[in-house]
Amino acid sequence: MASVVVEFSAREPQRLARWWADVLGWNLDAESGTAVHPGGAGVELRFVPGAVDKTAKNGVHLDLRSESHDDQTKLVERLFNAGARFADIDQSSDVPWVVMADVEGNELCVLEPRKIYERTGPIAAIVVDTPDPRSLARRWAETTGMDLATDSAEFAALHPASGEGPHLEFLAASSAPTGMLRILPT
Repeated sequence: MASVVVEFSAREPQRLARWWADVLGWNLDAESGTAVHPGGAGVELRFVPGAVDKTAKNGVHLDLRSESHDDQTKLVERLFNAGARFADIDQSSDVPWVVMADVEGNELCVLEPRKIYERTGPIAAIVVDTPDPRSLARRWAETTGMDLATDSAEFAALHPASGEGPHLEFLAASSAPTGMLRILPT
């Protein structure tokens, strides 16, 4: 079974890697300084040099898990104090999650508590915009060995067979992923 890596294109890869390692409480790869490894359940985050500035919403983003509403508030405060900013990606004003952007503008969501994510670790889900969620989810299920949990034209989701680690979710969007993040099989 292959695992998944999230790769960020970054203006300052080492700085962004340090930021994510700090906010997640994960380990920064001492040798490269551009990879972040989970201490438990999670996925590797890699940071590579990017030649262009971010100009549009990423087609891939991370959803961060919270254990309670108080925990969600504290996580938002911790991210904000670390340099994250609130972001507007045309979300409704009544959604229960908080949309933010890291120090290089990559969107992320801080989710309200959801039982489905209780064993994922700090990253609840890796979310991918795609014109065809069903097809892409099936391909990733074959590649990773993850379980296909939801399979519709609008939303498809993969869950790790062990139940630990982030979900891989695919949302219907009018175009393929763009932006500064991508997922890779390893």
